[in-house]
Amino acid sequence: MLGFYRIINLVPALRAIISEESLIPKNNQNKIPFFFKTLKILLFAKKNKNTDLSKTLTKLGPTWIKLGQFLSTRPDIIGKDLSDKLKNLQDKVEPFAIARAKEILQKEFKEDYKNIFIEIISSKTAASIAQVHKGKVKLNNEKYNVAIKILRPNIEREIKRDLRNFFVAAKIMERFSKEAKRLRLVEVVKTLAESLSMEIDLRLEAAAQSEIRENIINDDYFNVPDVYWDLTRKNILISDWVDAIPAKDINKITEEGFNKKKIGKNILKTFLTTSIRDGLFHADMHQGNLFVDKEEKIIAVDFGIVGHLDFESKQYLNNILLGFINRDYEKIANVHFEAGYVPETEDKKKFAQALRSIGEPIQGKEASDISIGNLLTQLFEITNQFNMKTQPQLLLLQKTMVVVEGVAREYDPNLNIWTESEPILNELNKIDFVNKFNFSTDEVINRAKDIIINLPNNIEGVKKNINQMGKVIDYKGIKIHPESLNSINNTNNNSLIYIIILLLIIILIISIF
Repeated sequence: MLGFYRIINLVPALRAIISEESLIPKNNQNKIPFFFKTLKILLFAKKNKNTDLSKTLTKLGPTWIKLGQFLSTRPDIIGKDLSDKLKNLQDKVEPFAIARAKEILQKEFKEDYKNIFIEIISSKTAASIAQVHKGKVKLNNEKYNVAIKILRPNIEREIKRDLRNFFVAAKIMERFSKEAKRLRLVEVVKTLAESLSMEIDLRLEAAAQSEIRENIINDDYFNVPDVYWDLTRKNILISDWVDAIPAKDINKITEEGFNKKKIGKNILKTFLTTSIRDGLFHADMHQGNLFVDKEEKIIAVDFGIVGHLDFESKQYLNNILLGFINRDYEKIANVHFEAGYVPETEDKKKFAQALRSIGEPIQGKEASDISIGNLLTQLFEITNQFNMKTQPQLLLLQKTMVVVEGVAREYDPNLNIWTESEPILNELNKIDFVNKFNFSTDEVINRAKDIIINLPNNIEGVKKNINQMGKVIDYKGIKIHPESLNSINNTNNNSLIYIIILLLIIILIISIF
């Protein structure tokens, strides 16, 4: 009986997902498979331009919200139109009662609770994963104003349950759909799970926050609250309370007489230096997570989502941006080929011409019309045509760059992204890799030992790869199975839309039981 009621409750969600017009491309409306047409009839689902997939996912719970937010960063998977629509997905929900928050703290700190936590103020807003309370703690006879971040009760259990359903649904799809297997939907869910593991273990978020704070400790334009490690737990993160003006309160910042142009530059500089210099950046830099202090320094909070760039990715990003600034399209092309992002079999000259088609239109434009984020979007579209493999870390950076530019231009609509970026990029380009990381002699020796120890495994891996290659190559060349050719010729990107819909439906049905 319980299962029946859960089915009834999920019917509106199923109907909303199937009715969502943006899921079916306009040029493919007449090619909807019979399965979906039948399902729409059974659920009385009609095409409705007013349906909102974001609201539907919000009603389904925190994991669905995060799934939507994650997919919004992967236009390579779901397409640009649906990606843009999901970018508006918010995860603000009703906060749980302060009594529940105190109960959680008391359970963690037991008899020390009352001695440590002197004051806790009710939270007016909350996110889908956690909520923050302003409080006061006493440590070593000193009192400190702090931000107390607490995971929502039972959130880990809910997320694990939903992720199990996601994995089952993705495996089913990969088993029966070549397109789903090609897109590695199981890997997509795995990446989502890894991202959520950061958010449901606040110690990991605290670690990211602490590392970024160490990286920018000498910067005069950016700050990060200090973490109270002795009070931080898996479900609790305690850090300094930010006594500054919220970045979204531009009217108050104007009233205080702050230099808004300087603030806009600092926001841009903060992102470029943490990403390209440090390789670790705040990947959710919307106005709600930023503050401005009296020195016009930017202060960031909520490090549940961060982006990582390795040395090669940092160099790649820096070089291509400088290449566009200097209109050196051959250099940009070389960077892509040298990094191995674009296969050597592609035509480098044609690739350089394609890059010129991106760079030239922005030359001579007004400052307000130039966007690095949009340029990166076009770049990834072009590189996709030249068989560049998807680089998830760069997609996350591109998505964050769009947000950062939007926030910065709220303070200075005429902020020239190129003019402000060039000196920063040139300075970062001079950074000596060895000096930056300051490898000690012992560390170099240990790295060498690791390489030598793992050498037999690496050799075995190479031997296996050679054996595999031998199976597909003979004296006539590479053997390609006829089914592979048919799959290549018949690939239709629009079929992915149906896979996404079916995936959502399967997950909903699985979650009933």
